[in-house]
Amino acid sequence: MIIGFKDIEKAYKKIKNSIIKTPLVTNDYINNLLNSEVYFKLENLQNTGSFKLRGATHKISTLSSDIIDNGVVAYSSGNHAQAVAYAALQKNISAKIIMPKNAPKIKINNTKEYGADVILYDEFFESREQIGNDIKEKENRSLIKPYDDIDIIAGQGTAGIEIAEDLKKLSITPDIYLCCCGGGGLIAGTSTYLQYEFPNLKTYSVEPEGFDDTKISLENKKIIENLSNKKSICDALLAPMPGEITFPINLKNLDGGISISDEEVKKTIILLSEHLKIVVEPGGAVAAAALLNKKINTKNKKVVVMISGGNIDLELFRSL
Repeated sequence: MIIGFKDIEKAYKKIKNSIIKTPLVTNDYINNLLNSEVYFKLENLQNTGSFKLRGATHKISTLSSDIIDNGVVAYSSGNHAQAVAYAALQKNISAKIIMPKNAPKIKINNTKEYGADVILYDEFFESREQIGNDIKEKENRSLIKPYDDIDIIAGQGTAGIEIAEDLKKLSITPDIYLCCCGGGGLIAGTSTYLQYEFPNLKTYSVEPEGFDDTKISLENKKIIENLSNKKSICDALLAPMPGEITFPINLKNLDGGISISDEEVKKTIILLSEHLKIVVEPGGAVAAAALLNKKINTKNKKVVVMISGGNIDLELFRSL
């Protein structure tokens, strides 16, 4: 299944009145530090605190009325959960969301506050996909997947439209795009649109160490699963492997992958808080961590960095 820039433009027309057009900002301290021109896309300021609202809102807009009457079901570690719950609430649709017991409290609580019925599961002994499919079959609900869905990818890609519009207003042609990657929906959608607007753009996925399945899969030109014994604080990016739909898009669009340690992520959260005055969750900070830890040469380059989410537990933020 292939996605084009027109699919993303159609998605944007449908959802733009239901989402926030998030800012694209630059920072003198960081530009001088790196000798680069960096533009941060602040999706942590989106409604529900992440880019996921774009895909969830678009997917729900495509559902027929008879399907909507039975409600929706989704599984997620948190950001997709909140997005589906919020998007369903806006349309007065019943939502059941399956979340791991150890998901950040802020994500579980927000999902409940948006009116969803939250079902907690043990990710070591239970399968969220199995639970989701059982509910889908028994209750005839529509399953909204977190990334491996062309409508979700088109919705996430709308962030690319906003980036391109803002760069064009500034008469800037970017050289490099750094974007976090879990299942690969955000980078698949945004890279598709940005490379349509800027054909010479180099795009790199950024993932936590031990969960760099997209990086390894790109190197091997086939889907490779993560080892199951790894841990990371980047709870939003712990997909077991690239998506069946997202990976072929990313194989075509991406120039490579980068992996980042939890320590590098923690330092980046602090720096973004001090210099950009923003709150960023670990998964939302990985692309900035790749930039600030000089994992790629950005000297004298114009760089776009995705800040994908800001749903961090206050205890963790305070401890940092």
